[in-house]
Amino acid sequence: GLCLLKLAAGVSAAMLPVWLSDIRGALLALAAACLASLGGVHCKHLLVSLSWICASGLTFSVGFYVHTTRTVFNRQPTFNLKTYWSHVMVTRPLETLWRFATFPLRVVPDFHILGEVRTGTTSLAAHLRSLGCCGPFSPWIIPLASDKESFYFAGHYMGIVHPSAYRMCFPLKLTVWFRRKVLGQPCPVFDACASHLNTPWTASLLRCASPDAALIVQLRPPAEQHISWWRLEMGAHIWARSMGMSQAFLPDNYPPRSFREAQELSRSAQVEALYQEGELIGKKFLAARGPLSRFSEAWVPQRLLPFPGGQLAAFAHMGRYADNIRRFSDLFGFKRIVIVETVNLAVPGGVGLAVRRLAALVPGVGNLQDRADDKAATAAVGGSGSQPQQLDRLNVAPVLPPELEPTPDEVREVCAYYRADNVRLFELLGRDLGWNDTSKAAEGR
Repeated sequence: GLCLLKLAAGVSAAMLPVWLSDIRGALLALAAACLASLGGVHCKHLLVSLSWICASGLTFSVGFYVHTTRTVFNRQPTFNLKTYWSHVMVTRPLETLWRFATFPLRVVPDFHILGEVRTGTTSLAAHLRSLGCCGPFSPWIIPLASDKESFYFAGHYMGIVHPSAYRMCFPLKLTVWFRRKVLGQPCPVFDACASHLNTPWTASLLRCASPDAALIVQLRPPAEQHISWWRLEMGAHIWARSMGMSQAFLPDNYPPRSFREAQELSRSAQVEALYQEGELIGKKFLAARGPLSRFSEAWVPQRLLPFPGGQLAAFAHMGRYADNIRRFSDLFGFKRIVIVETVNLAVPGGVGLAVRRLAALVPGVGNLQDRADDKAATAAVGGSGSQPQQLDRLNVAPVLPPELEPTPDEVREVCAYYRADNVRLFELLGRDLGWNDTSKAAEGR
């Protein structure tokens, strides 16, 4: 207990909210209660309650550490206190347990930003939150993930992907009712988990979880998207090393040593077989009859998480937009899908147009945008000026050392590889996005 209090005393003001929240706050409260008891204060019931809370949180936290080290970080777990505590400091084990216990009392989302990853989903989600939309719970205390993506169907919660429990990621029904009925504020709820477009089991399970939801799919030329994803994942490995995580990777010959090797891995028969296995998970769940049967099918094995074969084995399936979109349009209908090009979000007024298209399916979003427009117009009349809304670029992937950056030849090969897949996408959309124009050079951020 004294050790915990000494640690807390040295915490910076910026980190204080993290220390006082979830399992960290519970441990500090338990330490304080122990000290009070030693000082003669009678708090037996409080000690017992806090002990149970801390034991539950720590038990789940250890399991979550092992699971996410093997799946999110693709490594064998390292059982040392420093690494484990680094993990504890960026997670929310107690809130996760509370939300699973109360999921029947929670709402389902009104719309989903499905991805693809590295297409501006973080920036669009931040804009929607600034309007007043309500994002999901995230188990990770990471600024760009909190209130943005749930990671639910990506299997972060011990591989559980049951559609009914998906509600745990969203606000209580009472909270949404109060905001809508008492405060008179629209409260559209969303999830922007960008890996949901690519994971092959998600469409079937999401259809069961929120059948009336609208869907947003963001498109970026595959070569640009691949470069950005490669840069981000290389940065993630550096972060994992800084936490003291093991360098014993679980997949064979993982991670790929170069951008070219990653492309070859993603196109391999081994990874294709894993994606086909993942496709069956959703189909088996839909075919199952009865609660127990469906419960037994609502788990994803670790070898498929968070992407079959690992994050750096997902490139080929990320680039086949037509296949991923059809998986959802077959179940939700193409009219429920809003297609947004990343390049259009970057121009002044582009995000406003995207929001208006979403508002045709989710009217509450339109009401919030109207309020934002009225506020901007009032500010313009007051002399502060008004400019078309321009999206802030968030979560930009850092440039890597020269030896890890994709070469021009590798980029050209990726562009050529997806020409036929791009044509299938253009046919699905009914328009040519110009991605097969070889005069346009790809760059990823």
